[in-house]
Amino acid sequence: MVNTSNRASIDTDLQEVANRHDTATTVVDTLGRALDTIPLLSAEIIRLRRRLATALNDFNNLLAAAKATLSAHADGEEDPLYYLRDELTAQGHLRAEQRHRERP
Repeated sequence: MVNTSNRASIDTDLQEVANRHDTATTVVDTLGRALDTIPLLSAEIIRLRRRLATALNDFNNLLAAAKATLSAHADGEEDPLYYLRDELTAQGHLRAEQRHRERP
């Protein structure tokens, strides 16, 4: 006598193993692609941090120039806007010829 009920159970177990393998393979492939993006994202973070540091430095320099301009004006200096024009020129927002032309 051949026992077929045991064979059906083995086939079901093998099908479940195959399904789990397929699912695991899909998950691992997806995870692998996600992990591949880490170096790109890290490089972008570094680039953005540098841009932020530059922007903060430029802002702080402009703020210092603005404070110096106000102090120079309060002290009655002849050209209190010099500090602001100088920083704007240094940051490339004002060309050298504009710097001298706009002087009072």
